[in-house]
Amino acid sequence: MDTEHDKDAQAIFEKAQKVNEELQGQADDKIYRGINNYAQYYKKRDTAAGNASSGLVRKGPIRAPANLRATVRWDYQPDICKDYKETGFCGFGDSCKFLHDRSDYKHGWQLEREEAEKASGAGAGGGSDSDYEINSDDELPFRCFICRNAFTDPVVTKCKHYFCEKCALANYKKTTRCFICNAQTSGMFNPAKELEAKLRKEESSDDDNDDDDDD
Repeated sequence: MDTEHDKDAQAIFEKAQKVNEELQGQADDKIYRGINNYAQYYKKRDTAAGNASSGLVRKGPIRAPANLRATVRWDYQPDICKDYKETGFCGFGDSCKFLHDRSDYKHGWQLEREEAEKASGAGAGGGSDSDYEINSDDELPFRCFICRNAFTDPVVTKCKHYFCEKCALANYKKTTRCFICNAQTSGMFNPAKELEAKLRKEESSDDDNDDDDDD
């Protein structure tokens, strides 16, 4: 990433100094030695700050130190947090460096079908950005954080974290603490009634959509 030491500004200056020392006191031989090797009638001398070829004395780029390496990464890519995307929860919280987005976007064939319906008069309304996004504003998770699958008999801990009953009991055999926040559960796993109601609501809405498609 850095310029090689034999090609950087300090090496060019040192080479020019050497060429001028060799040609000092000689007649002009009419040989062109490059833009950096013109005859210099004033020789820069070393000071207490450093030698004449270092960046502390001369003007120009400074050679990077060999014992220190600094790297900077500019990240413009909005990477999605996988834990938050799949489970609706992230252990890092607001300090997570990835984007917390649970939105799902429509596929190309869905967009084409909607455009065809609008063109034929079956669809209505103007196209806004929200038409291309399926929002999920509910704060309840929709997948178990342990098995990463849909909830089966969901339970909730005292620290308000949701798991499948089977996953929670299997984790309790290993440790009595919560799988997510490491808080003490004391073996208390209550039925997640709110989450069950949400799952039933989603199932009923899916069934209604299937019936409409069959019609």
